[in-house]
Amino acid sequence: MLYPIVLELIFAYICSSINQMIINSFSSQAIAATTAVGTFSSLMLTTFAIFYAGQSILLAPCWGRKEYAEGRQILTVGLIDNILLGLGLSAIWFCAGSFIMGLIHVPADLWDMSGDYLSVALGLSVFQGVTATFATAFRAIGKMKTAMAGSCLINGSWILWEALILWLVPAGWQDIRHYALAAILAHILGCAFYIHQASRDENIRLKLLHSNWRASFGATTRRIAHLGVFSGMESVIYVLSQTIVVSMIGTLGTQSLLVKGYTANLINYIVLPASAIPIAASTLIGLSLGKRDEGQMLRYFRQSFRLVCGATVLLEIAALLFGRQFFGMYTSDPQLLDACMTILKIEIAMELFRSIAALLVACLKAIGDVRMPFFMVILGSLINIGASWLFGIKAGLGLPGIWIGYGADLAFRGIWGLLLWRKHTRRHSYPVWK
Repeated sequence: MLYPIVLELIFAYICSSINQMIINSFSSQAIAATTAVGTFSSLMLTTFAIFYAGQSILLAPCWGRKEYAEGRQILTVGLIDNILLGLGLSAIWFCAGSFIMGLIHVPADLWDMSGDYLSVALGLSVFQGVTATFATAFRAIGKMKTAMAGSCLINGSWILWEALILWLVPAGWQDIRHYALAAILAHILGCAFYIHQASRDENIRLKLLHSNWRASFGATTRRIAHLGVFSGMESVIYVLSQTIVVSMIGTLGTQSLLVKGYTANLINYIVLPASAIPIAASTLIGLSLGKRDEGQMLRYFRQSFRLVCGATVLLEIAALLFGRQFFGMYTSDPQLLDACMTILKIEIAMELFRSIAALLVACLKAIGDVRMPFFMVILGSLINIGASWLFGIKAGLGLPGIWIGYGADLAFRGIWGLLLWRKHTRRHSYPVWK
């Protein structure tokens, strides 16, 4: 179950690196512009998790109990909810775009380019909401290969569209909006793929015009939101805190945003275990709880814990050995390279905490405890913002000081998450059983 997720994420990270190269070829300013607003864009797109996160928590036990009709109902309503939410996000951006740009402290020389990028990315975000809903649903029911195929199709076609723009559109006519549109076109293709796959699965076969889902739309939405508001808002609050931290980086200047953008490409590979293993672990735990097999659930958790820690350490060693050569693909500026390596070393020191925190949060959600991760991320985000400001801005340490804030947040959430998990297992308390 794990290897399709790993392959999917590796391919996505490779595509992300190629994307950075293509955007860098278009304009180095574009890298800084997309970095400046990228976290805010992620914040808006993360609001889709309010519905797809709650949906995925409910779907895994449904498939474990083989209650497919209930699962179809949950998936259908989750899709409709996120389509409506996507239209709402578009309206928010078009009504308040200028205000938002000032709020997140985008440097003046990046204002036009950043705004153009977000106009397309958020204006058509409904397609990203649909693909995210389908992908998490397929993962929740154990169809990792289907989710992988859809993700690879989206990322592969995204890079293909961007390459065609770079090679075929005259340089004077190219615009950052073209590259943002390439991502949207890729998600439209992904929507078509997931809908086709759902129609072929006899246990899914969505019927959007069926009277059953319309009759209980409100009740099912409330059921999804009961879990999803905490689970999804946990993600929203985390990304919001990162938006605030990136705005601090923006006050340090365009070069600091470039360092953030370049290092993010390599960090993507280091966090691969923290991204992949919790997905598989949460699915296996949800299916085990559907069967009411606590022993199997605990075995899956222990195996996942050992695997995520071991894999993270190996990738950290590789990143430390080859990091400078990796950054050399983007820049030959020795000052930028030195700054990137400094941040990488700090990142390596805190990545083990990230992997533990990510696994614990995913497992707590899988057993139905969505409230405590929500409060964990609030306190962790306050620690992140406060420490980043104190060390990075107030003490004048710059980017290294801001990364201290990241590390403090991850250490706090990892330790608290482990204590909460042990509390649930000692008491045999799993809210999703209720």
